[in-house]
Amino acid sequence: MIRTASLRRQHDAAILLVGEIKQLIAELGDAPHADGAFRITLLFAKLTGALRIHFAQEDKFLYPAMMASGRGGTAATARRFFEEMSRIGPAFADYVEKWRTSAGILADWKGFRCETEALFAALADRIARENAELYPLADDLGEGDAAHRAA
Repeated sequence: MIRTASLRRQHDAAILLVGEIKQLIAELGDAPHADGAFRITLLFAKLTGALRIHFAQEDKFLYPAMMASGRGGTAATARRFFEEMSRIGPAFADYVEKWRTSAGILADWKGFRCETEALFAALADRIARENAELYPLADDLGEGDAAHRAA
């Protein structure tokens, strides 16, 4: 059984939400309106909630189990991802706070689009690296390992 299946499904859900937001931004083009900005805030609320749950599960279960695995490469990789997340998390929180209202989005549509594009690129990169590098190591841990029970 794949131990990271739930985390991978969360990635898939986040990617779908990002796609919906990107599509809506593209549809609005250079002429955003209140309804469109409001719809963006709703989608961002869903994305933010999903990512916060995902981050919490990784922080509470996945990283500690991998770091305690006794496998040098697995522990080092988990530590590297964990430390990277400790820098990404606050930046994500700042972004969410800055763009949490439709009024804020409409007040600086160009800035919002630019920052959102950068955030989505960073998120896509992180998801790809977790799926390709981190999760295979977690999945490789034995049946009795804590990562299996937690993730």
